[in-house]
Parts: sequence; structure tokens; C-alpha cells
Amino acid sequence: DHDTLQDEFEQLKRVYSNNLEGLIIPENIVDGEAAVVEGVIALMGQSTEQLIEDFSIVTCESSGIGVMGNGQKLPMPPTTCKWNRADPNTILRVLCYRDDNAAN
Repeated sequence: DHDTLQDEFEQLKRVYSNNLEGLIIPENIVDGEAAVVEGVIALMGQSTEQLIEDFSIVTCESSGIGVMGNGQKLPMPPTTCKWNRADPNTILRVLCYRDDNAAN
């Protein structure tokens, strides 16, 4: 899915960058808005194991836990309503849409 999403997003970005259909949007605005989406698409291209590791690290850092001990559970990250590749909630959402046992 990652490759397809990346290709389709690049095509969509070109539509806005090429001023088709009378749209006049400066390229720097298109690139700025696209950066968030590109970060999330990059997360989708990572392995499940890497996402789980990244999720654990950023969740611990954002909650102030530090290093996880044996038997300790990760807290649910807060919902920030802002997609960001370094946001624990965004990483969790990407993991939730995986169709493999490790992600579950």
C-alpha cells in the first residue's frame, strides 16, 4: 500500500503544483502542506518492528517515563489532532491499520 499511496500523493501534489483547473497555489505552500503527509507516508513504509520501537521511544519521551521496565505498560498517547511522523499518536494510528500479527 505504501508505494501506491506515495505514487498517488505525488500525482496529487503535481495537480496543485501545476496550477491545473485554474488553481493558483504557490509551490512553497503546496510543499509546506505536503510535508506532513509525506512524513506519514514515510511511516507507512517502515517495518512494523521499527514502528513499534519508534512508538515505544516517543511515547516514553513524551510521557516522561524514560526507559520502560519489565512488565510496565506504555501509556496511551494523547490525541493531538495534528499528524506528525514524530507524534506517538500518529505512529499508533499507522500501526493500527497494519494487517499483521506484530502490529496487533
